Amino acid sequence: MARMDIAMNATLGEVSTTEGLAGKVFYGFRLLEEQDEKRVRGEITLPADFSVRYRDASGIHLKIPYTPLYKELSVRLRLDNGTGHPEYLINPTNNTVWFPILREEADGTTRAIRLSQYESINDEGLFNLILRDGHLLLFSGHETDLAIGPAKYQNEVFLLKAFPGNLYQYPTTGVGLIDFLHGNFENNNLAARLQAEFSGDNMVIINAYMDSTTGELLLETKEKEEIDG
Repeated sequence: MARMDIAMNATLGEVSTTEGLAGKVFYGFRLLEEQDEKRVRGEITLPADFSVRYRDASGIHLKIPYTPLYKELSVRLRLDNGTGHPEYLINPTNNTVWFPILREEADGTTRAIRLSQYESINDEGLFNLILRDGHLLLFSGHETDLAIGPAKYQNEVFLLKAFPGNLYQYPTTGVGLIDFLHGNFENNNLAARLQAEFSGDNMVIINAYMDSTTGELLLETKEKEEIDG
């Protein structure tokens, strides 16, 4: 099996990330006609066993379309019990069905946020709500995570770019390709250097040649496990 690792942009040297939406369940949301000068109301439909299953680690993912109303939003949490008779989660702090949606600051304090401002948190309208003491905290639905993928190609690139001494954990590792760019490919010991470095990373070089137009070193490699297997 090919080696997997944290994905990197080999050109920029930056870690690649994902938005973490895979496997997330998004619940239904709708705006209600009820509103006053300060507040507009909405409804989120949740499974009947929501109270038992809810965990802060997962929250309540939903899509709230952009709405140009400079008003705060409160929602009721409707439990889909399959009977056709509405059942709502009760807010223990005021014994009503309404939960105001607030924004948490960096220092842990909360503040009101208007519906038209939600776009500044996620411009696609994807959000995650976390239950907190009678209110819901609003976060972006995108949960950034490190991307994981096959490591073979990026390992090749970083081995070619690295100079011995660049990698403190492995101080002798690295081809230092730039030092060979103006030399003769056949006489400058590059071939032996390539074989030694790639062999140390459990890879075998099948073929290597220079592109005469771009000056780029092109490699055909295989992992030793592929050959031995």
